[in-house]
Amino acid sequence: MEFPQTLAKMRGERTQEQFAQDTGLAVDSIRSYECGRRRPGYDAIAALLRVAEPGQQRDLLLALGMDVAQFEAAILASLGVATATVTATSGGNGSGDEEQP
Repeated sequence: MEFPQTLAKMRGERTQEQFAQDTGLAVDSIRSYECGRRRPGYDAIAALLRVAEPGQQRDLLLALGMDVAQFEAAILASLGVATATVTATSGGNGSGDEEQP
């Protein structure tokens, strides 16, 4: 499904004005997205994801041609969070031979 149709489906019975208020986005932005004149940036995508149900979140990302890992990395980068590789688990030496109390 294309992004404009996905967004309209996500909006449901709400007016564009109500949906804009729910998301914190400008009404003009919602209109531009729904008619296909503009695609949302990461901040707008995050606002849309906050009001979407889990199935809608997946549909939204797919309609934008994104995958969850790519989106997560972009959001973390925009927040200034460095990514790190986990090399050990908390509470053990990683060998799996820790004694249980």
